[in-house]
Amino acid sequence: MDREKIVELLNQDLSGEIEAILVYMRNATVALREACEAGHELEEIAFDEMRHAEWLSDLIVELGGRPTMTHRELDFGGDSPRDFVRRVIELEKEAIAMYREHISAIDDQKVREKLQHILREEEWHLEEFEELLEELGR
Repeated sequence: MDREKIVELLNQDLSGEIEAILVYMRNATVALREACEAGHELEEIAFDEMRHAEWLSDLIVELGGRPTMTHRELDFGGDSPRDFVRRVIELEKEAIAMYREHISAIDDQKVREKLQHILREEEWHLEEFEELLEELGR
């Protein structure tokens, strides 16, 4: 796979991370205002997503590309902390599927290793959010 195509895939991953950061931070702020512990978990994982965005941006630049800062229209998932957590579970599942697809498609070993690291963290995030949803009472 040529560098241009890898950069395109990495920019798709970056867009997903940016969306997650914005959704998680907004929902964390609202949940914390309501004195809900879910806000702390959302905020903590948003910082992980920021680190992922940084790693992806670095890879894109190393490959001669430019990081895009686009994202889909934001869907925050509703009005309650349970709604917020349900939405971020959807985002994590989407990210996991996309990372798996991109890892399979990309033949650059350095890029694959970084994406595999991010994938493991996303899988951990999904577990954390599913546990949190259980605590909040589905």
